[in-house]
This record gives sequence, C-alpha cells and structure tokens, in this order.
Amino acid sequence: MKSLEHKRVGIGRTLCGMILFAALFLLCRTFPIVGDDWFREALGASLHNPIDLLREVASRWATVNGRILGNILSYSAGSRPLPREGMRALFILALAWLLSDVARLEGWPGLLWCGALVLSLPQGMFAQIYPWAAGFFNYVPPVVMLLACLELVRPVLDGSPLEEHPGRCAALFLLGFGQQLFVENNTLYALCASAVLLVWYRLERHKWSPGLLAFFLGCALGAALLFASPSYRLVGAEGGAYQSGLGGGLAGLLSTAQTNLPEVAKYYILDCPVLYWSLTLLPLLLWWNGGKRAWKDGLLAAVLVLGCLDLAYIRVKPMAAAVVWGAALTAALWRWSPNRACRAWTLFLWLSAPVVAGPLLFVSPIGSRCLFLSYVLMLAAAAVMFRALEPGRWLGPLAAVALLGLFAGCFSVFLPLHRVELQRTQAIQNAISSGAHEVAVPAYHDGGWLWDADNALKMEAYFYRNEPGDLTIRFTP
Repeated sequence: MKSLEHKRVGIGRTLCGMILFAALFLLCRTFPIVGDDWFREALGASLHNPIDLLREVASRWATVNGRILGNILSYSAGSRPLPREGMRALFILALAWLLSDVARLEGWPGLLWCGALVLSLPQGMFAQIYPWAAGFFNYVPPVVMLLACLELVRPVLDGSPLEEHPGRCAALFLLGFGQQLFVENNTLYALCASAVLLVWYRLERHKWSPGLLAFFLGCALGAALLFASPSYRLVGAEGGAYQSGLGGGLAGLLSTAQTNLPEVAKYYILDCPVLYWSLTLLPLLLWWNGGKRAWKDGLLAAVLVLGCLDLAYIRVKPMAAAVVWGAALTAALWRWSPNRACRAWTLFLWLSAPVVAGPLLFVSPIGSRCLFLSYVLMLAAAAVMFRALEPGRWLGPLAAVALLGLFAGCFSVFLPLHRVELQRTQAIQNAISSGAHEVAVPAYHDGGWLWDADNALKMEAYFYRNEPGDLTIRFTP
C-alpha cells in the first residue's frame, strides 16, 4: 500500500514538474536580450563546434576569469534562443525540485511552494539573475549543484550513517568539482561547507567518510583550477575589471568592506521581506507548537518580532537591528527546533548564508546577484521549518494560487517588454537592409526589472554590418 501511495505521489510530482517547466520556458521566452548578453549573442554565432567553444573558454580562463563552466553555458547559449530558454527553465525547475527535496516538502504541493519561493526574489536580484542570461548561467547552476550535494549527504545532517558506495562518491566528486567553476564567493563557500561536513561526520561518527572526502577533494580541485586563472593576479593587484582591496593591504581591505557593507546588507536581508518575515513567523510557530514558556523564550520572541518590524517599517539603525535579530534567530533555531535533524539543517543553512556573503565585502564591484546563494540558503532554512510544522492538505491549493499569482505578475511585466524587443529588432533589421547608418528604437520602460537594458554600444557590436561602428543606435522615450 505504501509503495502504491509513493508511486502516486511521484507521478503527481512529475506531472506537476512538466507543467511547471512549460510555464517557466514560456516565461523565459519573454526575457529580452540585455547588456553584455549582446556580446554573447555575437560570440555564440561565431562558435560552430565544441572545439571553437573550448578554445574560446580557454582563452577567457587565461585572460578574463576562471569561470569555466559558467562561460561554457553562457557562450553556448548565445544566438541559440530555444536551447538557451530550455536550459534556463530546466535549471529553475531543478532549483525548485532540489529545494523541496532538501526541505522534505514532498509531492506536487512541495514542488509548487518551492517554485514560488525561487521566483519571489527581490526586484534587483530578480533582474540580475533570471532575465540577464550572463547572470543566470553563472549564478543559478552552481546553486543547483550545491543543493544536489546537500541532498546526497543528507544523513550527515539528519544524524544517521552515510551509506557509502562508488556511485555516491563519484557524484559528490563531480558535483563538488563542477560547482567551483562558476563564481568565486560560491566557490569559497562550497570549499568551507565540504570541509565542515567532513569534519562534522568524523567527530560524530568517529570515522572518515569516503563520500564526504570525495566531495571535499572535488571542491578543492575545482577551486584550485578556478583560482589558477592568471586573471586573478589583476584582481589582487587592482588592475582588472574587479578589485579586491588587497593592493592596499589591511587598510585597503577595510576600506573596501566599509564601501560594500550597505550593498551586501541590502540584498542579504534588509530588502528581502520574503526572508525576514518567514524567518520570523516560522520560528514563532515552532515555539508555540513546542509549548516552551520560559521567560527567555518570551524574550527571544519579543526580539524577533521587534527586529522584523524594524526591518519592515521602522528602519531605525537597520543594520544594527538586523544583527540583533539574526542573533536572536540563531538562538531561537537552537531552542525551538522540534528535533535534532531540524536543528542541524536550519542552523547549517542559516549560518551558511553569511559565509557566502562575507567575501563580497572585500571585492568590487558587486551586485545583488552575488547574494543569490545566500538568499536560497535562507529560503531553504525557512522551508525546513515549514516542513517541521507538518502543513496539512491546504498546502497544495494555496501553493498553486501563490505560484499562479507570481506567474501572472511576471508575465504582466515581461510580455510588454518582449513586444518592445520585437519592435526594436524589426526596426534595426529594416535599417540594416536599407543601408541606414543610424536607427532610433523605443527604450525599455522596465521599472527596474531589467539589468543594463538600454546599452547602445553593446547592441551595435552585435548588429553592425561590415565593421564596428557603422551602425549607430539611439533610444527614443
């Protein structure tokens, strides 16, 4: 009977995943090409086989950055709309699927809830992650791979022995190695996380785990390959597009951290209402269900509520309030988690987020996209708490309504922008065919939902006829 029920749940989840993939694919089709995606469109059109792609990626590794897999995905997606949108939809679906696995939100209701969570990003982060292909292919795939690794090592956090076999070891090594070849702060976090899990298991079980050792070695080798890129010498010497503050010694690092702190805090928590509301309400519900009524629990609850209200409405010294609120949340997770597994998972995910964000204090420039992994890890902590509350049958219908509302909002924003993109492309093609040297196209009125939307220089580099500069693009209101 249990096997039949499990099979029915699996079929329902698979069908729901197929529908969600179709909706995500249609949404991705409405995302216009923006910013330096125009460069990747031109580059993708010049790549005719895997050898061309690998040669270009190797050249970039030697001169620009070490993001080998990020470059492979973004370059191969250029000038190939259907594969590009298919990959984007597939990675978003995988992100929602693995988030529901990590949180143990089972069946189609859990998948829908997690689909809603991964779409409910702050506006600035959404603009730099989903519509911007370069941001997407560098920031979403490594998060998917990390969640897959956490699911593979689930017994470590659950408090049970890890089943060791060659397939698990190989998967952990390859996923650990691959996720290191995207963005630098994610790479540093994965290296730290794999080491912590390895030592954690050794201390708890009094033996080394081959699977966790394979995970750590994969992360270490991937990080070594990433940072072996000669481009990072320029970062350290402040001579490239990115600067680390290392050239100025300790004073330079502190100065960079002081400059970056407001931006990091903004997209870490201050402008993330989905996070701070859920990370306040869910522990309070766990406390209420647990029946603990000691005075210290009441004090923790009061600090959480006041901190959340300050983040949402009052905004009196918000960064200081966020630190106090975060400390109270850490204590609350320790005290109010209903069991060992919930405590381990929530604290691991919650405390991982600042480890991801920390390196961003010391490099510039940064953007909201850099906090994406931190955001997802905190979403995962909230999802684990939500599962611990044992939601009832109402979860599925409510999740469907929430996700439909999010899709409706996304399509209402991006369908008009897609129509403008078609008008722009048609106007440029008409100008090229008529031999014109200048063309006026409508500007995007995106309301902050696009990153680097109107960039004439990058568009001209793609649309020129014979030589760079022979077509000028200007934007009309």
